[in-house]
Amino acid sequence: MKAPVFLTMMLLATSCSLFQKPSMSQKEIDTLVAENQALRKQLEAANELEDQLALSRMQLDEAMLKLSACEEAGSTGIHIIVGAFKIPENANAFANEVKARGMDGRILSGPYQFKLVTAGSFESVQSAFSSLMEIRENSIDKAWIYIE
Repeated sequence: MKAPVFLTMMLLATSCSLFQKPSMSQKEIDTLVAENQALRKQLEAANELEDQLALSRMQLDEAMLKLSACEEAGSTGIHIIVGAFKIPENANAFANEVKARGMDGRILSGPYQFKLVTAGSFESVQSAFSSLMEIRENSIDKAWIYIE
């Protein structure tokens, strides 16, 4: 009687899931946890980039609205600026250099008593922008558009 009970107990104990080893090793579990953390970081970075992209698009839309409003108002004060100076003598010297390169070289009074040296003046933002790209490629890479 003791033998069949003992045999039955042994069969039950060996078939119990508590005594079986897990199907994954600790190294495999650690690897999966590390991969999960890396994927979460990538997801957070992607979400942050999407937020930055949305903000940039919103800022671009605002800028385009302002530019179109300037054009609709008939503003003829769209200039490509190639230099800004506080000292008028420096502005005059640079304006002469700009004129020697075949550009406008006019000096405008800008904000905060700056003297702005122009490469050209335009009636539309599109024409100013295309000329700006050409000036940046060929001569002065820090040129920018100024709208009066």
